[in-house]
Amino acid sequence: MRALSLLMLVLTAPLWSWGDKGHRVVSILALRSLPPGPRAWFLGREAELCEHASDPDHWKKDRKEGPRHFLDMEPYGDPEHLPRTLDEAKAKVGGDYYRLGVVPWIIQDRWRDLVEAFRSGDPAKVTLATAILGHYIADAHVPLHTTVNHDGQLTDQRGVHSRWETGLVERYIVAEDLPIQPAQPDEAFLQRPWDWLVASHGLVPQLLADDREADRTTPQDSHGKQRSPAYWTVFWARQGPVVEQQLQLAGKHLGDAILSAWIAAGRPPSAARPAS
Repeated sequence: MRALSLLMLVLTAPLWSWGDKGHRVVSILALRSLPPGPRAWFLGREAELCEHASDPDHWKKDRKEGPRHFLDMEPYGDPEHLPRTLDEAKAKVGGDYYRLGVVPWIIQDRWRDLVEAFRSGDPAKVTLATAILGHYIADAHVPLHTTVNHDGQLTDQRGVHSRWETGLVERYIVAEDLPIQPAQPDEAFLQRPWDWLVASHGLVPQLLADDREADRTTPQDSHGKQRSPAYWTVFWARQGPVVEQQLQLAGKHLGDAILSAWIAAGRPPSAARPAS
């Protein structure tokens, strides 16, 4: 617990972009949500988990990596009827299906990796598999990862993606203030990513409206490069609770994923020792 406490204190300072700070916060919330059985696998590896939480963002030189972080819903029509398999996605939109994002299927694959890591008996493998899985779970909770208007480019709001993910998180998020929801086993976990994405997508209209409202406080000569302090005050007042909610949910769902993977692996006991 001492290691977790130190990490929580570090995370109160705006030292990282969203890719680092946000993903680290999600990792810490997930660890704190776990019961003793799976929690023991991360003994002394809390910092290691956080250090690798943003690894997938550094893989984007691979052209196939980018779409693994999002799913554009509009080309599929009704969000409630998204394809549940890659074959269904291809049948609906043709060869562009991968370019439109594949994050729910990546989450499924990485969860299976975590099950195998638990079965291997290697805490280092469990920690790394958790970090990678957690990254994609966190991305599925970002509203702008669910829409073709991912950076406000279609509504003359360019940069809103960074302002929401990075600007608000760096300026205002205090990880230790976020409530913890205990992890719960979920036999239907592999179907949950679609629920998260639909819920995240429903937040997009208000997010864009709040950005426009806050932008009215920004001097017109800023040319969109910087926002005024008043902008950030208004945007946080309107979207801060949403940012906190989505981080908290991502941490809860990563905790559910870890617990469910541990159970699927047969509830293996950990012989973990603190990482050197």
